[in-house]
Amino acid sequence: MDSPTRLGWSPAMMTVTLVYLGIIQTTAVGPNIQAKHRLIKDLPEGIFAGEKLPPKVNERTLIEMSLNIRYIHLDFEMDKFKMSGSMILKWQDHRYRWNPEKYDDKTSVLLPFSLDWSPDVILHNSLENKFMYSKVGILEHTGHFKYMIDIHTTSVCSPSLNDFPWGLQVCSLEFGSWINTQYDVEYRLPENSTVGLEGFVSKKWKIVNTTSRLQSVQHPLAQEPAHLVVYDIAFMQDTKLDGARGIISRDNRTTEL
Repeated sequence: MDSPTRLGWSPAMMTVTLVYLGIIQTTAVGPNIQAKHRLIKDLPEGIFAGEKLPPKVNERTLIEMSLNIRYIHLDFEMDKFKMSGSMILKWQDHRYRWNPEKYDDKTSVLLPFSLDWSPDVILHNSLENKFMYSKVGILEHTGHFKYMIDIHTTSVCSPSLNDFPWGLQVCSLEFGSWINTQYDVEYRLPENSTVGLEGFVSKKWKIVNTTSRLQSVQHPLAQEPAHLVVYDIAFMQDTKLDGARGIISRDNRTTEL
């Protein structure tokens, strides 16, 4: 490969070219990284250090909760209802606003995976302690928080034996929060509280209706009633088994075994 000098480049031309390339590289990655670093440093202490957020003073944090269902299963023998899907939490905190013009027009940052400050969610009729898995959080410059959480729940649900096993089943998921050391949390339903079914796949079960509601409960250790977000899921088996003919679906379509 020919060197720049053998191609007729003077030292001055080489210097200008290297400086120009350096400017291109700096403008491509430098300011964005620097702006993010300054933004993280300027936001209230603790949010990006895995520490607890400073508490709010005499003000509850209202968090909107929404649910999307991808999979369900009801174990008739064990009275267990399993659900896989995702949950979205949204809330506003004006302490975490910034002017994008001061940070190279950066309007949002990803939140850290910190158990110390993210809102706690409890499934009150759960049979297993852990039901929340991967989390992705975004903080916008307006102080708007959005948390997306993958969930896999196992909860108590007594099957209905009417028209067993093809009858209508209704199972509920009761989400809430008893104690939160960072916030006085109160969960709420958004204006559009419809349960999502995006990506739902099941060869056995068909969801026929969903509802969402708020329910007040009194915990023995709490002075005031707590609010639960309750999702009621109505479903039934999507197919009937006929050994002579095959699998007969509820819309009278037949698939041979």
